[in-house]
Amino acid sequence: MNNNLIYKNISLQKYTSYKTGGNAKLFAEPRSYLELAEVLKYAKDNTIPTEIIGGGSNLLISDNGFNGLIICMASCNKFIINKGDNSIIVGSGIILSEFITYLINKGLSGFEKMIGIPGTVGGAIKMNAGAYGAEIKDKCVKIWVTDLDGNISLLSNDEAQFGYRKSLGINDKIVLKAEFLFDNYDINKLQETKHYILEQRRLKQPLHKPSCGSVFKRPEGNYAGTLIESCGLKGYKFGGAMVSDKHANFILNDDNATSSDIKAIIDHVIDVVYKEKGIKLEPEVRMIGF
Repeated sequence: MNNNLIYKNISLQKYTSYKTGGNAKLFAEPRSYLELAEVLKYAKDNTIPTEIIGGGSNLLISDNGFNGLIICMASCNKFIINKGDNSIIVGSGIILSEFITYLINKGLSGFEKMIGIPGTVGGAIKMNAGAYGAEIKDKCVKIWVTDLDGNISLLSNDEAQFGYRKSLGINDKIVLKAEFLFDNYDINKLQETKHYILEQRRLKQPLHKPSCGSVFKRPEGNYAGTLIESCGLKGYKFGGAMVSDKHANFILNDDNATSSDIKAIIDHVIDVVYKEKGIKLEPEVRMIGF
């Protein structure tokens, strides 16, 4: 085992967009599949609990941290391969917005409405990220994944079992890379869409404070933010966290919040909305260590 691959007692705050959370007992940030396989083997041989994270933009980690191994995939497989014929293979570690900007500059359409969604391509695939009617599944052809034993497999779009903010077929897998097939479109019009979407995000979303983006999934036939606002929860504070007064589906690290502060607001919002509206909001944010 390469001792340079695994580190001990690493703070996870800088690995999440919330900037909260405790330490990982063990931490690894592999830069290739070979390094990942070595780390996975070490974890398996030593029966170490393991969690996989990406860019940390949809993640809340307990203040107690994680008593096991955190593998961060944000630096792994950072490549884009243009196969021609509108087919692109992209590594899981590429930032989604960087990938979308690349596509726009090539005149390839399909993901431009998702510009501004934070995180990596791998994370976006895992949660079938989407915005303004576009989703990862729409253009995904196949996905290379590995299990925690290091066994690589190739999944089709159908086998990934994409759903709303989920991909059941790769729940217990690590995304390595994926192939997408896009449509040709006018670059200037794609740029216009990009600028429009980014402006809408700037106007409607609180981007000035640490957050995980939308906290709750959209309930069928409604919007989480609308429900939360209608319950008078905009601006609700607990500790250093608060429900955004700009967009109620955002919970902000407003003033040195802890993960416990944020979790307390999540629980409170769920309770209040259920009592007042009869709708049980489901968190979109992934939680580790709670």
